[in-house]
Amino acid sequence: MNKFRSFAVILIFGLFISIQAHAQVHVGVYHSGIINQVGVGTDNEKKYFGELRLDATDLIDFPFGVEGMFHRNFRRGEWVNLHAGIMLGINDEGDGRFGIPLGLTFKPIAAHRNFAVLMEATPNVYLSPGSGDLSIRTNIGLRYTFRKEKD
Repeated sequence: MNKFRSFAVILIFGLFISIQAHAQVHVGVYHSGIINQVGVGTDNEKKYFGELRLDATDLIDFPFGVEGMFHRNFRRGEWVNLHAGIMLGINDEGDGRFGIPLGLTFKPIAAHRNFAVLMEATPNVYLSPGSGDLSIRTNIGLRYTFRKEKD
């Protein structure tokens, strides 16, 4: 990854974390075939929430990628949330990616709603020069939201 991209990733990540200093934060691990991701984001129970995801694969010489996800909850329920949004990403080879994630977040434990299971499908297109490959990525993962205790 060249110095500019490294700086951009660190800057975006730093801004994202600093914005979250006084808010609820969720963390997640997601699996999608050969690509795993780790993510940190804003409170996924709000009407709008965001997430920064980093590729976490164990394949050698696989391009490292980072994605920003911006979602809107269309249904927020006690057991399940339905959300959709926009995904923008880039990898260290300079390939960009744009997608529209559609997801369901299940909260299966009544006594502990901070724990959730994510199922997501993201139709996406690569934005690299000379390419326009269309694909669909599916993720399944676990999320945990750290909430401040109410007084």
